[in-house]
Amino acid sequence: MHPPRTLVVIEDGGLATMSAAQSTRRPERDAPVEPGILQAVRDTLLDQIDTALLDPVAPAALRDPAVLRVLRTVIGTQVEQGYGPLRTLPTDEATLLRLFHDALGWGPAQPYLDDERIQEVKIIGDLIMVQEEGGDFALVPERFSAARQALDRALLLAARLNVPLDRSRPQDTLPLAHGTRMHVTIPPCTPEDTALICIRRGRRNAWTLDDVLSRGACDPAVGDLLRLLVRAGSSFLIAGETGSGKTALLEAIVNSWPGQPHVVTIEDNALEINVRHPTWTRELVQSALERGAFGRAAKEVLRQTPSLVAPGETRAEEAGAILAVAVSGHAVVTTIHARSAARAIQRFADCAAMPGAYIYEGRRTNALEDACDNFHVVIHVQKRGGRRYISELLLLDGAAEYEGRLRPHTVRLAWAVPTAEGELRWQAAARAEANDLIWNGADQTPEALRQRLDLIRLNSAVRATATTRAAVDEAIARADAAVWAGSVEQALAILRRVWADRRDPRLVGAAQYALEADLELGGKLRAQAMEQAAILTTALRRRRWVAAHAAYATVQSDLALYAAYPPPGGWPELAAAIEVGLQRDTEAGAAIERSQTAFEQGRARDALDMLTAVATESLSAAVARNVLTARRNALCALERTGEIGPDAVRSIAAALSALERPDAEEL
Repeated sequence: MHPPRTLVVIEDGGLATMSAAQSTRRPERDAPVEPGILQAVRDTLLDQIDTALLDPVAPAALRDPAVLRVLRTVIGTQVEQGYGPLRTLPTDEATLLRLFHDALGWGPAQPYLDDERIQEVKIIGDLIMVQEEGGDFALVPERFSAARQALDRALLLAARLNVPLDRSRPQDTLPLAHGTRMHVTIPPCTPEDTALICIRRGRRNAWTLDDVLSRGACDPAVGDLLRLLVRAGSSFLIAGETGSGKTALLEAIVNSWPGQPHVVTIEDNALEINVRHPTWTRELVQSALERGAFGRAAKEVLRQTPSLVAPGETRAEEAGAILAVAVSGHAVVTTIHARSAARAIQRFADCAAMPGAYIYEGRRTNALEDACDNFHVVIHVQKRGGRRYISELLLLDGAAEYEGRLRPHTVRLAWAVPTAEGELRWQAAARAEANDLIWNGADQTPEALRQRLDLIRLNSAVRATATTRAAVDEAIARADAAVWAGSVEQALAILRRVWADRRDPRLVGAAQYALEADLELGGKLRAQAMEQAAILTTALRRRRWVAAHAAYATVQSDLALYAAYPPPGGWPELAAAIEVGLQRDTEAGAAIERSQTAFEQGRARDALDMLTAVATESLSAAVARNVLTARRNALCALERTGEIGPDAVRSIAAALSALERPDAEEL
């Protein structure tokens, strides 16, 4: 954590008083570093650091050790050779990290970008504003020595991400990792040699509803209602203003979806949504480069048969294509800017009828009618005093004509009420009990939602019946009958349902028999399974156990895919190899923790002994590197006390150097 900083609070946005802020005294800074040294540092790091670590909000805990390791190695090499621009540099941590900040990082803004408490960093020319979670924007005393420095950094990052940011296209969002949104504006939209850069920190871990609700988004009763609506597979429209938490709630709903859905997310040049489900297709489009790209991606979803579609944000004519997806029976979760839940569905219909919209162009009445029939829930979220919360839950129950105009028929399910003490209390017209919606008065459940609730009650009853051998036999018999009737897809659907509860090898044989009756489908699935098998075996060879496990989960989750291609030795053999690798990594991690504790207590010999039996050649590269690093630290401590000679340290250093090679994972 960084120490508290002196902040000058302006207001949310800060632009109105920027002329006054310009007079803020510029704090004194250390003497500037020679340009040649900065260039050498920049070239070295660009050549040797993983590009993912060069994002503005890359985790400092991962980035800084890599920066220090690379720079110290290069400095040491140049000292030994007697030449090189970096040979005279000190190797202390503070100096080297400052060089990184000035050469390739974000200079005076980097400490704020590294601070997890900071929600957003805004750079306006040479000024830096920050917003800590729960607070307003504030002007910090640190400033760039020249406005051009921030502009150059933005242009360099855009070039690295292949985003054509120039005078002909001076505004865009850069697709950063870690769920971070970075929007950049350059000349001629800004004064010459200046930029407006807004960096909003994202979530590194994929949130579920539990994560959102634990932060006070609503009370437990409303949370139970929301979970029930998700279990029912409802389509959601999430509304609110900028920064109110729409995308976080969308992500939480997607990650709380029941079963093993195939999720398709669509984002416009941003990587904000993180999905936990193994079968996830992320589509990234650039509407600024291709007009209608977002809507085109939504249309293509109709041919991909996903379980759930999550377009990140509905802004314009792409609403027509998104609505077509919902009408086709797919569950949809999307967001839209609106000041109330009631206004959100109206605005969605406005967007769906815009010029260029798919199907609904110029047909607002039809768009509104279909939206009210095929979206089931509208959620409005707000931000108040730094707290993001659900302010209203509406159920949609079609549309009806009123005073000559079609209007949505809504049922208010839950809403937040501010108290005189400034707190929030939620009221609800119904409560969730198991898979039922119990109303306080007359039942107001919309028919479309009622059908979905009936379905989850039916599915729950089916799942409650143990999947016995007799149930497998029955499913195989029904599937065989479907194959004879010419319905291979129906046969596979019957077998998949049982496979979800019981991994019976006989189901694999039945699925293979069904695929033999449809050579085209069997060939398609075989190609997909072979591709996953190649990914899995490559990951195993490189000891990338987590990637191998993800590839195996993708295949195992779909019986037809699992049956379409049995790899050499079979899928179970590959699964066993993955489990062994994961277990070895876990055991090595525990040994590292015990060794680190001993090392911190001054017991270097014990720390070394705890790692002696750990075979690094069977570990993933990252874990092996951690083991060798811990061994090296212990050996260095023993060398300093004279207990061992330098040869042992050099041996470990050589092994670490080998792991740093680009082809290390192939060894």
